[in-house]
Amino acid sequence: MPGEGRQWRRGRGAGHSGPRGRLARFLEPALLLLLRERPQHGYTLVEELARLGYDPGLLDPSLVYRVLRELEQAGSAISDWDTGESGPPRRVYRLTREGEEQLRWWADDLRRTRAEIDRFLKLYGEHTPSA
Repeated sequence: MPGEGRQWRRGRGAGHSGPRGRLARFLEPALLLLLRERPQHGYTLVEELARLGYDPGLLDPSLVYRVLRELEQAGSAISDWDTGESGPPRRVYRLTREGEEQLRWWADDLRRTRAEIDRFLKLYGEHTPSA
């Protein structure tokens, strides 16, 4: 729809549409990848997501924790309470064998998606007048 394009250009997509929606959906494989590196606390994962293009100032930590809970419910991650440091206990998230398989699926799917995007952009470039 024409109005939606304007929202996307301004970065105001809602749900799973527009840039924010795409980044929200991308949280799942991003978190799986970060957990593959090492077990981490939720707040550390929020900070680490900057390496994958997320702006920490714009990323809602509650969304990250929601996805982590969903990953736990799916059996892709597990968490334990870390009580070793001063302060309140914090959850430490770890990748499971199922999470490793899910990450592998995401990597394959993203490769296919990248190929589709490359084909789209090539065709778009062939039929777009030069500015």
